[in-house]
Amino acid sequence: MPKTARTALKQATLPLEVHASGDPWQPSGDEIATVPLPNDVIITKVEGDYTERDRKLWAFLVAAVWDDLLTTRIHEIRVSKINAIFEQLGGEKTASWIWESAKHLSKTHVEYELNEDGQRLVGVSNLLNAQTHKNIRATGFLRFDIPPLLCEVIRNPCRFSRLRIHFMIGLSGKYAVTLYMLLESVANRQTPVLDVELSQLRQWLKVPRDKLNRWVDIKRFILEPALKQINDNPSAAGFSVVMDIFKESRAVDRVRFTLTKTAGRLADEKVLKPRAFEQLKAADNSGVLQLPTSAYEQAKKVAPGLDVYAIEMEWRNWLANKPQPKNSAGSFIGFCRSKYQGKRPP
Repeated sequence: MPKTARTALKQATLPLEVHASGDPWQPSGDEIATVPLPNDVIITKVEGDYTERDRKLWAFLVAAVWDDLLTTRIHEIRVSKINAIFEQLGGEKTASWIWESAKHLSKTHVEYELNEDGQRLVGVSNLLNAQTHKNIRATGFLRFDIPPLLCEVIRNPCRFSRLRIHFMIGLSGKYAVTLYMLLESVANRQTPVLDVELSQLRQWLKVPRDKLNRWVDIKRFILEPALKQINDNPSAAGFSVVMDIFKESRAVDRVRFTLTKTAGRLADEKVLKPRAFEQLKAADNSGVLQLPTSAYEQAKKVAPGLDVYAIEMEWRNWLANKPQPKNSAGSFIGFCRSKYQGKRPP
């Protein structure tokens, strides 16, 4: 591959492959504030209390410092400023909860996976380290850092969910936030469906083993209240949901949630395609490989649930020091298939 093309490829594969949108400090802003978080943090690989309030705070803090995640180690935000946003969206008037939640986050550990130079890596990290003023916790500053290795995963995830920050903060109920995050994790699949065994769903939602053991209770006290908040305001959630149940020996064994994106969300997502494509367009005259639309469509089929546009950035980086493939579309699709299967690219 010509040197100019290699240079263009490298310039087009900066580490910022996904982006937050909107302003987390403006709940009534014109642009919806979203933050893309790795699915490993959302679904199965979390140990610790990680309550609904903890999930809200962590997602908000990540959104608030998004642009500085890879360049600034220690962040500092006034506690009252954080609480003002939460109070505006239905939260507590006092801010003492923020420090308690920060302590939970420091004890919450996540296991994650990532691909680096074609190799699959695994890692473990806590979600947050924090400090505050001992005697004025409710009015001082929250000083915090998100571990650097985890920051790399956040900015370059294998799979991610784009959470709507203000909608998420406004959710009420012990399980509504977790269910929303689970549903959002499948929203961008070609077929946006979450099909899960009831026992697994209980684990994800952290339902105590000795509580709500009957399906009728899970439906009444967990699922219906949470889904109602989404379906009553689909424009804020970005989708509506239909729930179906499946029985085994007359008992509910599996639950299926089918999502339908709103027209507004579909329009927004055209704008939210990785902005790195602007770099690719600028590099067109430097010999960068072009892909037909059909290649992206096929890639989505062989790698359902993955962000094929982010994978394209990695594919181009992988190609930078290799001979130019005769079939660029086939090479890209094969790379996506390997990523989905967790294998080293061919």
